[in-house]
Amino acid sequence: MTRTSMIAAGLLLCAGALPVAHADCGPAPRPGFAIPDGAHASRDEMSGARANLSESSAQVAAYASCLDSAQARAGRSASRDARRLRGEYLDLGSAALVRLASVVTCFTEQVRAFQATGGGRDAGPAQCSVSAARRTPVSLRGAAPAAR
Repeated sequence: MTRTSMIAAGLLLCAGALPVAHADCGPAPRPGFAIPDGAHASRDEMSGARANLSESSAQVAAYASCLDSAQARAGRSASRDARRLRGEYLDLGSAALVRLASVVTCFTEQVRAFQATGGGRDAGPAQCSVSAARRTPVSLRGAAPAAR
C-alpha cells in the first residue's frame, strides 16, 4: 500500500467511514488453565492457579483497553456503522469480563474448599473450571457478538 493510500485509509477510518476490524485487538483472551479442585489440591497447585489467574486478568485488562481504544476510534458519530461498531466492542469486552468473573468465582470457591479441607495432592480440575471452559458467553445486549 502506498503512503498516500495508507493516509487516506487512516483518515477514512478515523472519520468512521470504514469499519474498524476487531483483529487489532486479536481474539478475546481465554484462560488456558484449569482451576484445581481445592479439596484435593496442594498449596503449590493453588498458588499456580492464582498466578495463572493474575496473568489471565492482565490479559483481559489489556484486551478491554484495546477495545476501548478501538471504540474511541470508531468515533462519536451517530451513523449506523459507528453505533454498530461501538455495540460490538461493548459486547466483546463484556463477554471477556463475564468469562473472567466466572473463573474468579470458581477460584474463590476452590480456595474456600482448600481452606476447609487443607487440600491434598494431585487434584484434578474443579468441576466449575471444566464447565466454565465449555460455556460460550452470550452478548449482554441480547445479540451474539459479530463474527470476525
